[in-house]
Amino acid sequence: MKIYNEKVFWDMYYYFNLKNIMMVPKINKIVINSCFGKIFSDKKKVSFYYKNLNYLFSQKPKFIKSKRAISEFKLKRNENISFKITLRKKNMYDFFYKILNFYIYFIKNFQGFSILSFDDFGNYNIGIKDYSLFPEIIQNYEGTYGFDISINFKNSNFYKSLKFLKFLNFPFKCLN
Repeated sequence: MKIYNEKVFWDMYYYFNLKNIMMVPKINKIVINSCFGKIFSDKKKVSFYYKNLNYLFSQKPKFIKSKRAISEFKLKRNENISFKITLRKKNMYDFFYKILNFYIYFIKNFQGFSILSFDDFGNYNIGIKDYSLFPEIIQNYEGTYGFDISINFKNSNFYKSLKFLKFLNFPFKCLN
């Protein structure tokens, strides 16, 4: 948060030659979605993952229920299917700082994040295949589970969001 307020905010303001400081793009929220599939029938595993996510993000995860029944997946209506966490303010900046400076170095064969992961509104989405790269998490589980991390920007588009993340030294993959 300190880096954004002192450096990135003014870099963005002068780079885009904005007329008002309220037009400067900023991160609005970070949404983490984690779907664990078949473990929701096992209460012990659900409790274990819930505690791990609570500890990792310093915030309680919210249970997401299915909207309709799908017989191929043996899924009933209003059954818990995933966890969702919305990070804002201090928790958001703390987690973003940890991703940039610590967690990405634990990803095997990491070559950078893709530039193609931006949506039409300038929001950026990251998929992490295995959540065991977070050293805070207790590692006694079966299977690998991942996260979808969505970084939501305010007052932004693709180009502004890309510049914002480059000012923060976000590691992007070279498109060759």
